[in-house]
Amino acid sequence: MRQLQPLLFFRRRSYSLFMRLIAGFLCIIVLLVSLTVYAISVSKRSVKQEIVNYNTLMLDNAMNGYEKHLDLVKKQMYLFLSEEVQRLQSPPRYDEFPQIVNDISTWVANPYLFIDNIAFIVDQGKTVLEKNTSTSARAMFGKFYASEAYPPDFWTAQFSEPYTYRVFPAAPFYNSIFRGSSEPIADLIPVVFKYDGSAESYMVVFLNAGKMYDAFQQSKYDDFVVYDKDGRVLYRREGEKPFLSYAELTKPGKNRFVRGDDYYFIRKGTATGYSYAYRVPARQIAYQSRLSATLIAILAAAVLLSILIAVMFAVRINNPLKRVIESLRSMNEAMPNRPGIREFNLIDDELRGSRELRRQVGFVNRLKAIRSREADGASLSFSDKPFVFILYQVQLRRRESGDVEPIDKWLYYLKAYIDAHLQPEFPDAQTFQIERNQILSLVPTDRTADLDGLLKRMKDVFDHDKAYGVVTIAVTPVHRSSDELTSAYEEAQRLVKDRRLTDETQIIAEPAPAQPPFELPPDEDKEFLVQLKEGNAQRAAAIVQRMFDRRETGTLPASALLRFAESTVSKIRVAAVQSPTDPHRLTSILAHTEAQLARCETAAELERLLEDLVTEAAEAFKAKKEEKHPVTDFVIDYVNAHLSEAIYLDALAEKLKMNSSYLSTYFKGKTGVNIVDYINETRVARAKELLSDNRAKINDVAKAVGYQNITSFNRMFKKFTGMTPSEYRKRQDIS
Repeated sequence: MRQLQPLLFFRRRSYSLFMRLIAGFLCIIVLLVSLTVYAISVSKRSVKQEIVNYNTLMLDNAMNGYEKHLDLVKKQMYLFLSEEVQRLQSPPRYDEFPQIVNDISTWVANPYLFIDNIAFIVDQGKTVLEKNTSTSARAMFGKFYASEAYPPDFWTAQFSEPYTYRVFPAAPFYNSIFRGSSEPIADLIPVVFKYDGSAESYMVVFLNAGKMYDAFQQSKYDDFVVYDKDGRVLYRREGEKPFLSYAELTKPGKNRFVRGDDYYFIRKGTATGYSYAYRVPARQIAYQSRLSATLIAILAAAVLLSILIAVMFAVRINNPLKRVIESLRSMNEAMPNRPGIREFNLIDDELRGSRELRRQVGFVNRLKAIRSREADGASLSFSDKPFVFILYQVQLRRRESGDVEPIDKWLYYLKAYIDAHLQPEFPDAQTFQIERNQILSLVPTDRTADLDGLLKRMKDVFDHDKAYGVVTIAVTPVHRSSDELTSAYEEAQRLVKDRRLTDETQIIAEPAPAQPPFELPPDEDKEFLVQLKEGNAQRAAAIVQRMFDRRETGTLPASALLRFAESTVSKIRVAAVQSPTDPHRLTSILAHTEAQLARCETAAELERLLEDLVTEAAEAFKAKKEEKHPVTDFVIDYVNAHLSEAIYLDALAEKLKMNSSYLSTYFKGKTGVNIVDYINETRVARAKELLSDNRAKINDVAKAVGYQNITSFNRMFKKFTGMTPSEYRKRQDIS
């Protein structure tokens, strides 16, 4: 027995809270240190590869930028050349020169093309047209755009060359108008375009090599070279050391390699065949991947500090707790012996009744972040145990009788059923009805496998009660601290929003994967509005049906489908404002759409509802369109015929022999929009059509639709489209 006494003493001491706290803290510290050491060792191996991948990605971005830009310039300049060649047919028409110079200035002014100048060399070099004026080839390339690499004789020799398109290496150009001095222009890349191999004229586009480099090469190292298909250097930006030759770069046959103290990256463009090379000092990559000794020292200091804090924290908790226990013991004659931590067993026995009530109130308050005395004290009630939230959301079915009592009884029995099946397997589980259609269970466990089996059995039972409603079960991941109660509750609410439109019980344990927006493509969206306003019910409904047929709606969240439905209803309302219709009839069609959408249980029901709404709305548009209103027809025809002129309400009223106020009221009553807004909407719609032609100037478009003041045009265009004319044109170009 004496030999067992030390063992029994240690066992009794191990039940104490102080020893459990110390042991727990030490386990956590050891685990965290192990994870940190492992993460550092893995990170050390992978950092170098990540740095290499980063530099490879930077070169890929630079290559794609150059490839796309050269292709864009090639296509745009060929179109420009084909238009201007018609004006410069032999003999040249000198009265066309100012317009050509103006067109060149327009292209050069575009900052995104990086074009410094465009030169048309015609009539065997006798005449050169560029952004500023017209001159001769010798004056152009001997004074205005002089370069040692490209003397005037070089440009004369290009007439006899048989190519139609060629990119020449970058070279410095300068302006030497004044004798004895020269002013640098920039490093320019000449690109020569010929029309059908003409020997009489050609066009040179000077690309600013420096601006292109700044736009496409974003790395902090300046060692970058572009080679053409023949291995010539098109552009070079070197550091302190010279770059390898083209033959040395391509000899290894690899996309990246180390040579000496440098790391080389090489990529070849698929469109142009050009090679792009980038150099990084190898010592920089090695330095960034080196494990710092300072980090090891910090880790060791953190471990020692963690142990010290753990001991101090355990002492600060244990000493007051011992006094509380002694006080509680003095009020009880006997105490049951239970395994586990004896201090908490005693506290649990003495405070069970009051704790339960406090836990109930404090739990709900903490969930919703409501500050109260119970919520503030709830942190003492919820120990830091792993827990899971289970949120049951019920999509109630509307009963034909309208009686809500059976539904309320079913919800009560549903909560009782959940509580009765959770308690046997998880005794500490708590279940609350937090909303009329939501029941929440807090399950202190990390045994997710057991929980999954229980929920599947519940699902089978819930599926038998479809007559009352459809249940969606959202299960959060395991959380480790009671401080996460509010965030875990919010996570459960987010999960339940990922439910699908189906008439069976769903269990959602993970967020739904990101999917493309469920919305009509721009072209179909325009077609839908056109068919709706024209009253083509069958075609408009077919567009909605195609949208549902294209996507697997059974895998989409209900929120995405409902957003699409709400967007469709909104489009019907907007169309009613833009086109004449019977407002009373349309109001009756859309009166209860929100409640109807909320009652849809499956994607098929939602699709049928939308098709019915679209069909009824289109028929309303058609009925209104077939009505004859001579006054509104006259106003609409007059506005469309005199769109470029000033249109006044008084003038319209005088032509119709009517009072202007009465005419405005009458027109709005028939069309749903007042005359002034209709005129501006029509003008903006026509302006959008004209802006699709990039050759049309915005000032000319404004005058063509009746706006003499460009400021008024910009303000009105933005009012109806949400963007300025320039922004609209850019968006059209991108799309």
